Amino acid sequence: MENEFFSDANEMVMATLVAIALLSTLLCFIQYLMSNRNFIEICDLFKKEFKLLPTQVTLYQNGGFFFSFMRDSFYIIALIAKENGYYTRNMNNDEIRFIKNLPSKKTQWIKTKVIITIFSFISYVIAFIFYLIVIKT
Repeated sequence: MENEFFSDANEMVMATLVAIALLSTLLCFIQYLMSNRNFIEICDLFKKEFKLLPTQVTLYQNGGFFFSFMRDSFYIIALIAKENGYYTRNMNNDEIRFIKNLPSKKTQWIKTKVIITIFSFISYVIAFIFYLIVIKT
């Protein structure tokens, strides 16, 4: 009887973790749809200032949902990492400063994307680890 209780409890926990992981994926997709306008706006500002987009933005800009993080990675790194750092070693400092100096209202979607993506990744990892633990017992 006790094992049956733990089995039911494990199934409920696993179902909850899977639901959270799937909902976080849905949240990522909604954020992608809502941030497209902001992405295009930043690209236009960037082109106006530097005459062309960074290569990785150009390569992935039409890649859809599954390549959106690659598409946005230039802006994410420029916004989060420091100049002349390891992650920005191949980036132009003027471009980095340009992204960092944009109004917070224009870059909020980038910060939101990073937070949602991290949450989604962690929820999948937790669900996977719990699943592996349940399988062993």
